[in-house]
Amino acid sequence: MVSKAEREKLRSNVGEYIKNRRFIKKLDLFQEKLPSPPTVRNTLEQIFNIYSNREFRVILVEDFKDYKIFITPTPNGKSKHDFYVWYAKFSSNNTLTDWDIPTHDYLGNWYKQLKGLSNELEEYMINSVLRLIRDREGVYNIVAKYYSTLKEDIKKETIKFLSTLKWITLEEDANYPPPEYLGSKYALAVYSLLEAGFNIKDVRKIIRF
Repeated sequence: MVSKAEREKLRSNVGEYIKNRRFIKKLDLFQEKLPSPPTVRNTLEQIFNIYSNREFRVILVEDFKDYKIFITPTPNGKSKHDFYVWYAKFSSNNTLTDWDIPTHDYLGNWYKQLKGLSNELEEYMINSVLRLIRDREGVYNIVAKYYSTLKEDIKKETIKFLSTLKWITLEEDANYPPPEYLGSKYALAVYSLLEAGFNIKDVRKIIRF
């Protein structure tokens, strides 16, 4: 596990790589289906050499212009397959304005905010998360199923959230692969509890993340 100081240094390095466009592009992955939890490690190894090449790299995996998602292999992570997921936000002139690791707290609050934006999101957000994590459905398939009538700006925000959660899902399955461990079921449990009325502080008392 990295210390707070090491993590801040890592954040600084990631920011410099993004600003100077020193990242690798690997876009349009898992558009139709996510790999099943037991196969995530092998799939990520085939695409990124995530296990065999642990040197520092910044890899762009989702690009929404003003919001991008990157991953970086983590030499001192939770496992030899670990990687960090990063979000990065950009201004209208493509200047990097914010970047960080999307924690479960961060995503949980984002989930709750989205649910307040429309009746469709209030009703179907938990279904969307189930489809993504449990059923391994692609983000755009989920959005087409539930949110075809959403305003475009809200739809785009929903896609950003689900795409970020998609990579957190893969990270959890890489670190804690089934059947020995629960993998992304940890993440799924967070949203199930939020849907049942727990807040993030309550969830943290029940699930260690």
